[in-house]
Amino acid sequence: MRRIVILFIVLASLPVAVSSALYIEAPDYDSGIASAGVTDATNGRYGDVIFATDAGISVYTANGTWYSVNARHPGETPYGMLAPLGTMVTAVALDHEGHLWIGYPNGLQIGDGEEYRTIDDQQFLKNRNINCMARWGDEMWVATGQAGLHRYHDGVWTWYQPLGAEGLACYTVTSMVVDAASDVLVIGSERDGIQVVRKGTGDARFEQVVHEGERMRGISGVRTDPFGGVYLFNRTTVFHYTPAGEVTPVLDVEDLSAFPVSIHDLAATPGGLLLIASDKGIYGWNSSGVAMHITSGDGLRSNFVKKLFIDADGRCWFVVSGNVGYVPPMTEADVLALSAVPAQTPEAHEGTVETSTEAQTPTPTGEPAGVLEGAWASLMEWLGAVGAKAASGG
Repeated sequence: MRRIVILFIVLASLPVAVSSALYIEAPDYDSGIASAGVTDATNGRYGDVIFATDAGISVYTANGTWYSVNARHPGETPYGMLAPLGTMVTAVALDHEGHLWIGYPNGLQIGDGEEYRTIDDQQFLKNRNINCMARWGDEMWVATGQAGLHRYHDGVWTWYQPLGAEGLACYTVTSMVVDAASDVLVIGSERDGIQVVRKGTGDARFEQVVHEGERMRGISGVRTDPFGGVYLFNRTTVFHYTPAGEVTPVLDVEDLSAFPVSIHDLAATPGGLLLIASDKGIYGWNSSGVAMHITSGDGLRSNFVKKLFIDADGRCWFVVSGNVGYVPPMTEADVLALSAVPAQTPEAHEGTVETSTEAQTPTPTGEPAGVLEGAWASLMEWLGAVGAKAASGG
């Protein structure tokens, strides 16, 4: 009882709260997302959100409905007639004309608004396994397998060979984003570090990003900062690469919680909140520290959050085992209702994709969940700091 009373006192001083229920979608090929095995996502040209999954392409339309296409179920879409190369889709992106590019483990499809052409020839792609893609101006950049990078511009493919003369210092590019503020492409390789690509008077040139004089090996991903620069992260740390080319630490997992936390993904909102997917739910971070913490107590089907994506309408999409959903657009003045829109588990039928499920992290009986859990952790950290100061005689 004393703990609950203390928590109510602490809650009054929390910096940010959020309102609106979470939206949660259970996989259903006919009426929802095809699978919760989401590998990539991008904003479409029609107010829609396009998801790459392990069961094909799924699109959340501007009017809140879903449609899906895969190798077993080809179909007409607003982006043209699509017969996917396979069930597994690894990457999606739109080019500067709004045409959809779709990456697979066995090739690439490029739409023209009516149909798709397939690129699976090593004359163009030195490896057919598409890791990730990014649009940079009127160019498309494609990372494939362990074969470095490919650039497509005005109908011409250029291959940047690993350890080649252009300076690409890695074999496998696992993530890349464009920083519009400095007009550079930032590429990440977990084994070989971070590089930026700059456009010179001739061809592109690659530059190594260093922090404290060392390559930034072990970085899991790179994500865009809408205010300029790029976030770099691994399971324990978040950095920020500035448009000026500097790397500054943002946070360590110890800043998020007094308990062990593992970072899985990041997404920065237009309102200035950095959202962090973890094995303990979704944290919101701003200049004041932890501003928000969403867990299974707030409606997530699992605290193990795999991916995040901010769409053009400001919704933060999240992926957990067996479900995909979103947090409504947020500002620092919002308050989160601690309940989610209930999702009915669909009956199994033809076209439904079954996904493996991980054990959800239960909330212990009698323990606070969600915002309460974050408040209690913050209080314990504060009390620990006060105790340490008193012990030292400070």
